[in-house]
Amino acid sequence: MAELERVVDFKKRAKAQQIVYGEVYAPNERDTDGNWMTAETIEKMAHQFMREARVQQIDKNHAGAKDKGEVVESFIVRKGDPDFTEGAWVVGVHIPDAAIWEQIEKGELTGFSIEGTGHLIEEKEDDE
Repeated sequence: MAELERVVDFKKRAKAQQIVYGEVYAPNERDTDGNWMTAETIEKMAHQFMREARVQQIDKNHAGAKDKGEVVESFIVRKGDPDFTEGAWVVGVHIPDAAIWEQIEKGELTGFSIEGTGHLIEEKEDDE
């Protein structure tokens, strides 16, 4: 298993509810390690995350304390969505901590940094 990491910006905010939305992973876009996933793989990952009820495993800056937020929405983006990339996995995370929400409002915290493990498949070069 390889360690994977991806950093994504918040794309939307619901201020009254203190919820931020962002793409966890978008198909065919390179992550910080140069890896990418297909839409099919992303959907499987999103479904596994929800099946395993990992919605409360949100920390701040990979500090390990899983008490900084909770996934309250999770969906795969459909064609025609005006805010997100088709086939991407998007989560909405409720941020109950007022100090952290203030950091988001001030632009000090601007996105998610996703951490996980996965099986890497070596890319084949074109024979052209």
